[in-house]
Amino acid sequence: MASSSDEPQEHGGPLQVLFLASEWGSSKGGLSTVNRELAINMAKFPEVHVTFFVPQCNDIDNEAACEHKIDLVKATRVPGMDELMWLCSPPADMPIDVVVGHGLKLGPQAQIIRNSHNCKWVQVVHAAPEELSILKEYPNAISSGEKKHETEVELCELADFVVTIGPKLYEAFYSYLCSCKNKEKVFNFTPGIFSEFSEVAQDLERSGKFRVLLFGRGDAEDFSLKGFDIAAKAVAELGDVRLLFVGAQVGKEEEVMERFLKCGIRDEDLTVRAFSPSRERLKKTFCEVDVAVMPSRTEGFGLTGLEALSAGLPVLVSRNSGFGEALSKVPFGSYCVIDSHDAQVWAKAIKDVRDKDRKQRLEEAKKLRTSYEEEYRWNKQSEELIGKMVNVIHGMNDCFHAFLEKGYNVLTVFIGLFG
Repeated sequence: MASSSDEPQEHGGPLQVLFLASEWGSSKGGLSTVNRELAINMAKFPEVHVTFFVPQCNDIDNEAACEHKIDLVKATRVPGMDELMWLCSPPADMPIDVVVGHGLKLGPQAQIIRNSHNCKWVQVVHAAPEELSILKEYPNAISSGEKKHETEVELCELADFVVTIGPKLYEAFYSYLCSCKNKEKVFNFTPGIFSEFSEVAQDLERSGKFRVLLFGRGDAEDFSLKGFDIAAKAVAELGDVRLLFVGAQVGKEEEVMERFLKCGIRDEDLTVRAFSPSRERLKKTFCEVDVAVMPSRTEGFGLTGLEALSAGLPVLVSRNSGFGEALSKVPFGSYCVIDSHDAQVWAKAIKDVRDKDRKQRLEEAKKLRTSYEEEYRWNKQSEELIGKMVNVIHGMNDCFHAFLEKGYNVLTVFIGLFG
């Protein structure tokens, strides 16, 4: 395991964890959401002090972070440099025990900070570039994916500890990192239910045309990868169902609609909307539809499916996704997982949901959400991750004494050492 030669600087007080982030909100997609939620849940433990380091932020972001007892710190602007690279240089006097980097975009900065601040580096993995590249539709996608894969693996090899988002990526990176000879280096963190969406009140009496929700950008590069053609053909097969697609780039809605129409879906059965970063708008969208589908041919995790389930919606998700694997381990979750790329199979699954009484299907979704929440708890996994960080910093021998003297939770330390 690669790490800095010296131990992190000793100081009193809580474990100092620095999260590198492109933003506080979710305008840049699932990585931003997972990063923020992970930070929020770790900050709930008094043994930990979380700092969120971003290129840009505003007063609303600061207020939101403050509510969760997180320090939101804006990086110093460096003219002529990509703003994500501004994150290479946190304040020199900032105490850091652990820096958390993410993927290819926020991993290299963490490596630099580990050296400059004499701390440990935890690398979070959100995707498997090599697998994704096979289904990307642009020139030299496979060779580009191979290079990204090699860099992603190298970053993980250099990091002190690796966290994968969901079981699918855990299995992949556990294999990639076998040469590290340290089976404890990789930790699977499966996102839990999002409390902000679990408060959504679904209308049990709403009627009208059955509506299917699909999320994504809809661009040429990812159209096949995300299985958007599968969803369109499935809806076309049924004929009396409407597809609501959300996430098109602003100004590209007509272009995305044309892509869908080429799959055989009628324009009167299709609505295309632009992406909106508003979480409140997303809550309203969840109330408009009857089922959310995620037919990706491959997906590292699939946060959109989890967000829909969090809102109490029935979901149908691809088996070849981290969320699909996670659902399969939950009672009755396998009924929502589709192990096929055949549009007719997806059409039948959508029809099975549609044929149920709305009240019944919402009650079933609510029970599935409860089962998922019991299996994948944010607080339990966050506590275990904190313990792993403690272990990475001080190792097995003196970890108990050093951190008990600082006032850390005994259970947290124990789980980190022997869990």
